[in-house]
Amino acid sequence: MNEIDDQSLSWRPLAGAKAMWDAATLRADAQAGLAVAVFAVPQAMAYAALAGLPPVQGLYCAIVMSIIAALWGSSAWVNSGPTNTASLLTASALAPFVAAGHSLTVLVWTFTLLAGLIRVGFGVLKLGWLVRFVPEPAFLGFVCAADILIALSQLNQFLGVPASQSPSTLGKLADTLARVPVADWQAIAIGAGVVLLLLVFDRFSRRLPVALGAIILATLAAPFLASLTGKSLAIVRDIAPIPFGFPPFEAHAPDFALIGPLLPGAFAVAVIGLIEAVSIGQSLALKKRSELNVNQEFLGQGLAQSAAAFFGGFPGSSSFSRSALIERCGGQTALANVFFGVFTAIILWVAPRALERIPLAALAGLLLFTGLKMLDVGAIKRVWRTSKSDFGVLALTFAVTFAGKIEWGFFAGVVAAMGVFLSRARRLQFFELVPEAGGNHFHEKPYAESEHEPCDVVGLALHGDLFFGLAHDLRAGLSQVVRLQKPRFVVIRFRRAASIDYSCWKAIFDFAEAFQQSGGTLILTGVHPDLRAVINDAEFQAVLPAERVIAPSETVWAAFEAGLRQVGQSLDENSALTPAWRDYFAR
Repeated sequence: MNEIDDQSLSWRPLAGAKAMWDAATLRADAQAGLAVAVFAVPQAMAYAALAGLPPVQGLYCAIVMSIIAALWGSSAWVNSGPTNTASLLTASALAPFVAAGHSLTVLVWTFTLLAGLIRVGFGVLKLGWLVRFVPEPAFLGFVCAADILIALSQLNQFLGVPASQSPSTLGKLADTLARVPVADWQAIAIGAGVVLLLLVFDRFSRRLPVALGAIILATLAAPFLASLTGKSLAIVRDIAPIPFGFPPFEAHAPDFALIGPLLPGAFAVAVIGLIEAVSIGQSLALKKRSELNVNQEFLGQGLAQSAAAFFGGFPGSSSFSRSALIERCGGQTALANVFFGVFTAIILWVAPRALERIPLAALAGLLLFTGLKMLDVGAIKRVWRTSKSDFGVLALTFAVTFAGKIEWGFFAGVVAAMGVFLSRARRLQFFELVPEAGGNHFHEKPYAESEHEPCDVVGLALHGDLFFGLAHDLRAGLSQVVRLQKPRFVVIRFRRAASIDYSCWKAIFDFAEAFQQSGGTLILTGVHPDLRAVINDAEFQAVLPAERVIAPSETVWAAFEAGLRQVGQSLDENSALTPAWRDYFAR
């Protein structure tokens, strides 16, 4: 079985953690949790605004998801909570329902719970093995488009103009740019100031809460600018007040009519979030020389997301920046993320009035900087230089995500990548084997790319997975051999054939039968025992008797040469052989 399939699940919190913690470990975890909480508060609020929700819900999401995912997940460092892609997907998925008059509170609760239950299902069913089928170009194309969409979505707040009501991305961009002449210069000054501070001091962001400092300065500057103009800036309190206390418990009667329409978006959020969590977890596990239990991480992410639905949260995922910071700040165990959630809750308890005064333009500047910073141009260039077909997958994913429905963009890329794979896989690896002059080795030449002389003996080789998509080409290739070279003996080497499905076996059986009826002899070499059993089970011993089906040998060419020895016993001086084959049998 595969290693991922064997990974066990535990419903006990901290099942894979240390049995005991000493004072030094707890102190390191607490320090890391506090440091990252200070960094993350403005970011969490900004992501809630990106999702079209009150900023406090970003803090609720960070508190609940970080604690639950740490207790039931697998990684000691993966930090869960609001993220840019999950927030953008949430905004896109819920917008049509909000416009139709549905309750935003019920929508968010249902959507978040759906995403959580889907993730739990992935973990319980041990579907961690699915992550290996996620094409990197599709994921990269989705993330790049999402980063740009995040930046564009903040332009209206950055400029201090009303949000566009256009349903398309390009329409929203055009509407926003058309309002530039009436933009609020105070908002631009605040937003641009935050971006400038982040740009200048970004190199210190691993050690200092640069984002928090920029937001504090913007909050202090806003009243001064307002005093100059007599016009106040939009602040967090204008969206919704920040209540004192911890996340409140809330549950709603499910609106079953919403489940079907919300399901595609919830599935997209769930799957993309799991991919992010596993990607981050594996990279940190490699760095720390530890192991990530993918199925356990799926379960932890699902439980965290489901719990967030009942405590004012919304769909989130794992944040690479916060996770890396937890590790860099000295976090030792999963308790570092538990401390992160606790300290975030304390900040919400002691400073809600200060959080309410943050200008929306400052949060827009933070999101604008974050979106553009995460745009990995270098990775795009590497895909282009490595594979043009993979770049096509990336480009398609980007285009669908950017110009179409964001929740379908990633899946469009996956389907495109499957098409590229099938296009590659259906190229039959069909080679002619020709003896080397004076040696016991053989040249392997692609059959379609080489000259073919008539010869009583033809050696062939088949490589890779022979699946139904190759059956037609296999039939055509074997027919071409008979037509062009008119052999009496065909010896096929299967040593490098990984697997053969029924369709390709049928092509081989049909060829063996027709070839025998015309006086020819087919010999198969390097046939593994499981493949040999197929011949017996299909009752084709009449055309492929046991002596003509030769098992693999320890040495590379021994089985193939054993088949050729059978051929040599039937040849005589009148046999039509090419010089290479005549020289081989003469030796």
